[in-house]
Amino acid sequence: MAKSERDATTVAREVRVALGPDPNDVACLEGLTGSVAGKLFALTTGATLIGRGSSVNLRLEDDGVSRQHAKIAVHDDGIVNLLDLRSTNGTFLNGHPVDISVVRPGDRIQIGPEVCLRFAYRRRADLVDAPSVAPGPPVSALRPRERDVASLVAEGLTSNEIAERLGISPRTVTTHLRNIYERLQISSRAALARYAVQHGLLATTD
Repeated sequence: MAKSERDATTVAREVRVALGPDPNDVACLEGLTGSVAGKLFALTTGATLIGRGSSVNLRLEDDGVSRQHAKIAVHDDGIVNLLDLRSTNGTFLNGHPVDISVVRPGDRIQIGPEVCLRFAYRRRADLVDAPSVAPGPPVSALRPRERDVASLVAEGLTSNEIAERLGISPRTVTTHLRNIYERLQISSRAALARYAVQHGLLATTD
């Protein structure tokens, strides 16, 4: 099999916002205690790393949190897994230490001694302008076409699909993404997807 054919059959869809059973619901972590108390973090499909390190997706500055402490994995079938990454002070689900476990709405996740998070599905409209872990610059920082691209990234479209949807070239999509990353001070599609839902760029479904 030629390389191009092999790639075509194995490449997964781009990361997107993790939706709930109702497509207007978004999978979130709600901060209950610690430095993220009262804040929301919209999850995306794939893995979300939690810890103190600079390369994680959800950074916690609290004492007792390892550099790469735990991981939340949201699968395409809707199953959510919590994995401890050999952390020093452990990861707990509803008060019980875990290595790997399925997470359900309402479950409480403790990261080290101080941070407690709750997994929940929240309505998209409830997330707009809500306190977030990393709100970033306002939507006004983006130009109209950049907002369109950000919204389609959050829906999980690839660059080629975005180009077809908007009637532009894939190269132009790449240029828009580069500008978006610079304006929002982010560096990944996952971060852009979270930003899009947090700021109301992801359209609701009738």
